[in-house]
Amino acid sequence: MKPKEILIIGAGIAGCAVGLALAKRGIPVTIITSSFDQRIYPPYLKIESLEERLENLKESNLQLGCSKAMEQITTTARRSFDELLETHLQLDRHGTIDIHRCLLDQLKLIQHVEWYSQYTVVELLTLEHHSEKKADVYKKSACMGIYAYNHQTKQVEKILAKETILATGGATSLFPYSTNINTATGSGFAMAFQAGARLVNMEQIVFHPMALYSKGNPCVPLPLDLLKEGGILHASKNLPLEHPIIDGDLSLHFYDELLKTHTENLFLDLTLLDPISIKEKFPFVDISCLNYGYNIAKDLIPVGPAAQYSCGGVAVDKTAQTSIQRLRAVGEVAATGLCDEYYDKSISLLESLTWAVACAEDISKQIQKFVYYFPQLREWNKNTQMSIPVVQEDFALLKQIMWNYVGIKRDYPHLRRGYDLLRNLKMHNDEESRNLFSIERIHLQQAIQAALLITQAALDKTERQAAKAEVCDALVYSVR
Repeated sequence: MKPKEILIIGAGIAGCAVGLALAKRGIPVTIITSSFDQRIYPPYLKIESLEERLENLKESNLQLGCSKAMEQITTTARRSFDELLETHLQLDRHGTIDIHRCLLDQLKLIQHVEWYSQYTVVELLTLEHHSEKKADVYKKSACMGIYAYNHQTKQVEKILAKETILATGGATSLFPYSTNINTATGSGFAMAFQAGARLVNMEQIVFHPMALYSKGNPCVPLPLDLLKEGGILHASKNLPLEHPIIDGDLSLHFYDELLKTHTENLFLDLTLLDPISIKEKFPFVDISCLNYGYNIAKDLIPVGPAAQYSCGGVAVDKTAQTSIQRLRAVGEVAATGLCDEYYDKSISLLESLTWAVACAEDISKQIQKFVYYFPQLREWNKNTQMSIPVVQEDFALLKQIMWNYVGIKRDYPHLRRGYDLLRNLKMHNDEESRNLFSIERIHLQQAIQAALLITQAALDKTERQAAKAEVCDALVYSVR
């Protein structure tokens, strides 16, 4: 098969943004995805909020992370937004736009955008791990493409590319309660780690304190302003919380309430408020609740904390280049240095658009200059088999381990227990995968690897903090 020019893994906002930016520059792109449209709920945003947030960033001295990353977003975000969306901007009656739909509609009109919609990426191909030429192990690490499972032929295929871009999203669906699609289990993190890429701040998972629960569906984050408007939280349908709070670490507070009451969720009561006023102020809340079968004027809404965003990820520079040549990353899978332990929906969106355009600009300058090296690569040598039932049980166990030991409540005993359980789970699955390969097991192995990366990073951070505290105590004691 002839190598692709650009291979993009993922078709969310980041994947569509970088694909559109490249296509507008006349570069053919191939987008690998299991579905053209992977939205879970419409990411409605007001243009005014983006403008306001950008202006606040420019005027403030707040440094959320790397100063160079901050400078890049404040100086080029507006231009990136205009390039990708200005000509195809569609506003609804509330003055909001569906960013993903705008990007996707434009991509579908471009001829040199190729969609591989029935594939799942299994592994990244690198010189170090897959070249038949022994001398290639001494060269700088570079990505040649991917192994991908074709769901129609049920075979693993080798797809080569001059440049490969990860846009696989984060790892919040490693937890049973997540605001993302069920497939956001950190596959990009796992593949990048196995390829040898540098990952940073993996422990940084942001949890939203109050999200709408619906079994089997992604949770929908609800604004905390609903509590300030007079919404009441109930431990059960007939029992309001004894000491409701709307300040401090709400995620931990609500998590403790769930443990105390032995329930899966709390209930938000908006029935005493003026429904017309609430619908005008929070139209997205009303739409989301109706979609899940709840009337905010009559029903109690099941809510609770949910994993929302992965702040860490594959380390990239200002052009989305990773530590592996010819491998780039954009969106939630990438760690640009912009936000550390902080999440803002508007900033996250601007970050994806900004780095997507910067990535496209850099690739367009380089792709005509270089001769891309493609050695003889090893063929896939495992036979695909049907999955075995235990994979589903292991996935459920993995999510429960992450929620109980590596979730909102983190300390050394919890993290240590979680790490040991994950290592044991990995050991059993690695042993079974030697005799039985399936795409379901590959998904599970990638999820376990991503979970271990998060847990190990959290453990390391906890140990560093403990060591620092011991040094401080020793210094205080010596002064006394």
